Amino acid sequence: MKMRDALKRLLNLLDEIGNEHEELFDSDVRQNIRNAIMEGFVRHRLKYEIPQDFGMFSEDGNTAVRNAISEYVATGNKKADELEIRTFHDRLNVMQDDSVCSVNGNDYEEFLGHSRGEFFDEVGNVIRTQ
Repeated sequence: MKMRDALKRLLNLLDEIGNEHEELFDSDVRQNIRNAIMEGFVRHRLKYEIPQDFGMFSEDGNTAVRNAISEYVATGNKKADELEIRTFHDRLNVMQDDSVCSVNGNDYEEFLGHSRGEFFDEVGNVIRTQ
């Protein structure tokens, strides 16, 4: 499995969830998803626990999102470790690979938004907001 495969799987899972739960595209939900992926994968916080609630309207929606993120974080971290992708910026680039789309044509930005790498220091602390 390649890093792109893990991202594609995440995007496909989020597409499926979005088909049943339109609130997945709400800005608050997207931000919660992004925060979980930033902490669990991009910043690779080893003791980070993925939240139970992402702001979805139902428990089923929250569970589906949590499962998709959990799978991506676990698979992505394993593969990144194998490939020695360790820095914050390298991991951010992997997560924001615009060459990867879901089967419905959605890229990472549709579900997660975009963060400019230069707004973060080498460990992922925000150093600039605009």
